[in-house]
Amino acid sequence: MSQELMYDKNSIIIIITLFILMLIINQIGYSLGLRNKDAENTEMKSQSTAIQAGILGLLALLLGFTFNMSLQRYDGRSSAVIEEAGAISRVAMQAKLLSGKVRDDVFHELESYLTLRISLSQIDLGNAEQRIAVNKKVSKSQAKLIELAQQELENPRSLLIANGFYQSLSGMIQIENKRSAMLRLHVPEPVLFLLFSVFVTVGGMLGYNSGLGKKRPAFPTILLFTLIVLVVFIIIDLDRPKRGIIQVNQDSLHDAVMTLQDYKTE
Repeated sequence: MSQELMYDKNSIIIIITLFILMLIINQIGYSLGLRNKDAENTEMKSQSTAIQAGILGLLALLLGFTFNMSLQRYDGRSSAVIEEAGAISRVAMQAKLLSGKVRDDVFHELESYLTLRISLSQIDLGNAEQRIAVNKKVSKSQAKLIELAQQELENPRSLLIANGFYQSLSGMIQIENKRSAMLRLHVPEPVLFLLFSVFVTVGGMLGYNSGLGKKRPAFPTILLFTLIVLVVFIIIDLDRPKRGIIQVNQDSLHDAVMTLQDYKTE
């Protein structure tokens, strides 16, 4: 993640920079259009308009592709939270069948584990040190649960129950690994750079065509640029888990806390 040029930058700064750059290129294009000696050439104007339409079509295609890519990653992270909450609940369901002391120890460790997972979900991905520290505690908690499961497997009287508990515990750890991996998945930066390049090109072509016509629709142009950067902001925000305005709902994990308490008291 440290090798990413854009991912560590504030999304507000990115869209403001993009907006200003589009305005600058638009002004340059407008000046070039005004100075063009062939500005009165109808054929040249029609060709320039056709090129502009083609670039706008490419922009729409890239926007749809990039937005869909970021939305799929957001949906995947949301599904992973639900899967992990379900996996923890299954472990608790199996744990209530265990023998006395091991059962109590497992529920105590599960409560600590779930608390750690909820706290980790609230830490910004940019806070690497704090996330590493909590992840170490999560790994220790997983190791403790596995140790308890192995203790129960050594008891011939509860071998079947212990095996079911061990399998559900393995599933919980696998889903946790999957969810952690999905946090690092985002739209490749070359795609974003290409998208931004097309944005800037659109700004330049709009300015150039305005210069050829010797008339500049300032308000519609600024409105278009504003809408473009807002779409970019949404794409970046969806693509950055735990860093932006749009957050993955964590209610499933909080519901798992109540489920854990229900199984514990049964």
